[in-house]
Amino acid sequence: MNSADNFSGLETRAEIFRIARLCAPVLDSLGRITFEGNPASELHRHRWRNAVFLPYLVPVIYASYSAARRGFRELVAVDHKINSQLAGPIAKNSRATGRQIALSAKAPIGEAALERYLPAVERGESPGHMAVVFTARAAAFHQPLPLVVAAIVFLEFRASSIGDLWPAIEDCLLQIPPTENSLRAA
Repeated sequence: MNSADNFSGLETRAEIFRIARLCAPVLDSLGRITFEGNPASELHRHRWRNAVFLPYLVPVIYASYSAARRGFRELVAVDHKINSQLAGPIAKNSRATGRQIALSAKAPIGEAALERYLPAVERGESPGHMAVVFTARAAAFHQPLPLVVAAIVFLEFRASSIGDLWPAIEDCLLQIPPTENSLRAA
């Protein structure tokens, strides 16, 4: 998928939506997550992209994806790390949304890390940030990481008009540094 074709295909868009629905079954009832502002405003989107998405969410998404395959302790460590980095309403919304997702679905049988992690979020032993919960679920369902990243951005901007949504997602994804961006090679 090259940068010009990232979201031009309906199949890719449908797959991103499918992953969002699979990993956040309560999609219709989710509130704001970490994006604050007007999703129609390029200034607001770029401010969020540069202040939250690139420095915090991208690293936590990649770390969560890997941690979910390694084990429970690693997943909790990623969750606590992002908890120490985010603050205020952004952190509160992220935890509330992650908890809502965690409470809405069970882990697939045999996914030991997720089977232990989701109850830990429910008991308040792990913060349950949305990016961690969502990505851990996506890893358990063996979803491709580039599309998982796109699905998380989709969730952040889901209040955008259709005409603004896909270009906004692509803009965010194209800013991920090449060393971390498997979207360019996918």
